[in-house]
Amino acid sequence: MVVGGPGTLKLPSYQKMPRSNGQGVHDTKSWSRVNGEGAEETSRLGIYDSSSIAEIRDTLARLHEHEVSVTARLDTLVASQKDLSRELGRLDLMRAHLGSQAVSTRSISKGLLSNAASTANRISNAVKRLDLEQARVKGTLDVVEQVAELKACVLGVTGSMGAPQDWETAAGYLNRASKITNAIVNGPFAEEMVPTAEVPDPPNVTLEHAAESLRGLFLREFENAAQEGNGTKVTRFFKLFPLIGKSDVGLDVYGRYVCQGVASRARANLNAGTGGDQRKEGFFYANALTKLFEHIAQIVESHGGLVEQHYGAGRMVKVIERLQLEADIQGGIIIDTWSDERSIDRKLTDIRSYASTFLVQSFLPAQPQRIGTPRAGSPARRNAAAEAQAREEEGVDMKDIDGFLSEIAVMLGRWSLYSRFIAAKCKVCADSNS
Repeated sequence: MVVGGPGTLKLPSYQKMPRSNGQGVHDTKSWSRVNGEGAEETSRLGIYDSSSIAEIRDTLARLHEHEVSVTARLDTLVASQKDLSRELGRLDLMRAHLGSQAVSTRSISKGLLSNAASTANRISNAVKRLDLEQARVKGTLDVVEQVAELKACVLGVTGSMGAPQDWETAAGYLNRASKITNAIVNGPFAEEMVPTAEVPDPPNVTLEHAAESLRGLFLREFENAAQEGNGTKVTRFFKLFPLIGKSDVGLDVYGRYVCQGVASRARANLNAGTGGDQRKEGFFYANALTKLFEHIAQIVESHGGLVEQHYGAGRMVKVIERLQLEADIQGGIIIDTWSDERSIDRKLTDIRSYASTFLVQSFLPAQPQRIGTPRAGSPARRNAAAEAQAREEEGVDMKDIDGFLSEIAVMLGRWSLYSRFIAAKCKVCADSNS
């Protein structure tokens, strides 16, 4: 088929087929540059492999569509070239402007900010040095003030323990001295500045000797007041022990004092029934035990506030421990006396050896009665009377047993009430201490 001849298919004027190189191979370089690889493949596979006019027309139609698409894209690129060039020009202007700004910024940083930074650094270092000097001056003033306070306390203690014998003031000076740290009291500066011609010893030695002297003095005065029964003096010296740092000594001597009072009161209540019929009453010993518990509870209730006020929260527990030991001793004396007076051991022995003849006979078969009455003075009559008397002597009086059980129940009830009271007081002390 001759292209362009009559009765043949004519290609559009803008379509050019690839040229042949004389060896059956077509030149497709220019075609692929214009239409791309897809057009090249389409022309190679479509046109040269076509076997009919319809296939050629279809291939040419696809090539035409591809040409239109490529042309539209090229037109769009050409149309946008002006905008792209304009934007590129603006970017160039902005880059030049930013470059000038960067140069200016670097010059400002080198010229102004570096000076300001160095000035700020110098100021910061100066402030740090000033704070350090201020802290050192403050620490020095604190040490000087504490040493002055220590010297005043030492002179005050020795002066109060002299002719005035003002024990409260001396104890107050010791209490003030105890608030000064040990590093100051034992330090070389205090050892150099505090001693005087009247008090040449170091401050720690002077304070220790004063505390020991006052402790012995307070103990003697407390014991003398306790023997005299002077409650005002007892309270006075009892308050002074914690001021000199001897709280444990004060609580110990106070515990002995109240325990002596509890013991004397318990003995007085127990001896109240001596020489009379009071001990034979059903609840004498139960009442004595009740009075013992009430006395201890009254001491704990009334003295607890005083102890916690001057010795600290929770310190009443130590006194309660001493009181409980004394309660065990005095309560044991009352229980032992009650047991001896009521012959409890013998009653228990009788109960264990009780033959229960009535119960035994109730389970035995009935014995046949003898016919006839024994004559007077016969051995059978004498044996029967002896057996009845032995049963009466060996019997256990249920009324006595009922009285014993009632008295035991009263004692246990009072003990239970007292135990709950002491437990509640100890719990309150433990909570306040924690």
